[in-house]
Amino acid sequence: VHYWLHCAHLLVDGQKMAKSLGNFYTVPDVLAKGYTGRELRYALLRVHYRVPLNFTWEGMKEARESLGRIDEWLARLREIAKEENSERSTPINREQEPNAQRSIQPDFENALDDDLNISAALGFLFESIRETNRAMDENKLNAPSANAWLNWWNRINTVLDLEPETEMTVPAEVAQLAKERENARREKNWKRSDELRDQISALGWEVRDTKEGQKLAAHGPS
Repeated sequence: VHYWLHCAHLLVDGQKMAKSLGNFYTVPDVLAKGYTGRELRYALLRVHYRVPLNFTWEGMKEARESLGRIDEWLARLREIAKEENSERSTPINREQEPNAQRSIQPDFENALDDDLNISAALGFLFESIRETNRAMDENKLNAPSANAWLNWWNRINTVLDLEPETEMTVPAEVAQLAKERENARREKNWKRSDELRDQISALGWEVRDTKEGQKLAAHGPS
């Protein structure tokens, strides 16, 4: 560590954290609630160091959702990056690609250079995610542009370090339940689909229904 910063006070649900108030939490307490260290780290990371950090369980839920958005965005970009332009059914007009080259602009770095304004930096990240997701929805983002965004992400992730180091293997039991859920949804058996989602969640995995199909993400036992 080369620099130490004196951060603003930590609050819990708007109050000072204290054992006497019953709002004193440790890292093991958070993990025992089913959250991962990655999710806790994001929840602590996203607030500017000069601003009081108000820890809430709702904030932890938001951290999980934010990381889920990033993971899904990266998965979509990587899928497009594998494709060759010649294989796409619609010719790509680079002038129609929204912000295809925005990754070369230093918005993220400029925000951090402004007194480590992480809130603004993350704001730019999620603005970029919204715009590129819209472009992908409209089939206006080609493989070179997807690679450009992935290269940009690799650069800013050297600062954020938000991506899991290794890809988690889906247990066979979870994979089987997910397959059964896909079949249930195909048959429009929504009650069975919800029951299988609950079973998967109880095993520590979250199911996300995306335009590319069903996705699984580990989140720890509920």
